[in-house]
Amino acid sequence: MTKTAQERLNDIFERMAKDYKKLSAKEQQFAIKEFARVRGDLSDLLSDFAGKDGTIKRQRINRLLRELDEIETALRRYGMDAMNHAIDASAAFATDRINKAFERVVGRPAISGSMARLNRDVALYVTKRFGYDGLVLSDRVWRLAGDQRDDIAKVLRSDILQGESTSKMIADVRKVQDNETWKIKRLVITEGNTAYRVATSYNAQRSKLVKALELHPGAKRSPACSDLSNEDRYGLGRGIFLPDDPDIYNPHPQCTSYLTYVLDGSDYED
Repeated sequence: MTKTAQERLNDIFERMAKDYKKLSAKEQQFAIKEFARVRGDLSDLLSDFAGKDGTIKRQRINRLLRELDEIETALRRYGMDAMNHAIDASAAFATDRINKAFERVVGRPAISGSMARLNRDVALYVTKRFGYDGLVLSDRVWRLAGDQRDDIAKVLRSDILQGESTSKMIADVRKVQDNETWKIKRLVITEGNTAYRVATSYNAQRSKLVKALELHPGAKRSPACSDLSNEDRYGLGRGIFLPDDPDIYNPHPQCTSYLTYVLDGSDYED
């Protein structure tokens, strides 16, 4: 039995969601490496403060800790670069794959306007939106950078008081950052998946071929997105929403839910 255009598109979107998870994993690793770049900056700083024996005198602790302001600034810069990379990659992935899917199934792209402009609009929305914590993205990155700076300061203070070498300090900083990778992953998952869903929605809003969106819960089926997927808001069926419904963009932090399209069959033929 031949599948309808709707069924074929649903299959493609399901594969897209699986492929996006692979992209998300790569972006998480990229972000972790970006934050780890601070070790080079820190190594240079410690070398400036160390004596010939590779240790730092206790009398220099306070001055060294004040210099960590530069390290925190670097963490903010590396963090924002990583997050912008994840957002841009997520938006571009969604827009490109969606339009290729429509060309394959319907014979024409979902939108006729500029894909680059749409992706820029997605990035602007994601970076400027206020989350559940009342913060925008830069605030979240700054908070993460501040937490890492505080943890690094504790390690350095302890190691200096114990007379440890600068190489030992860098190794201990690595352990601190390794223990904090879950925070970086959570941020990338939250912001990247939001960009993926927003791009999916923006493509739908600018398309004459899409009537509505269907929300599918993430792998963990968290209550927030599971409840939305069972809601019949407009009498169109459970989990069916309009493309400009903002609550489907990010049902909850670290949400991996995804969207599919409900086609407007009047604008094309199977």
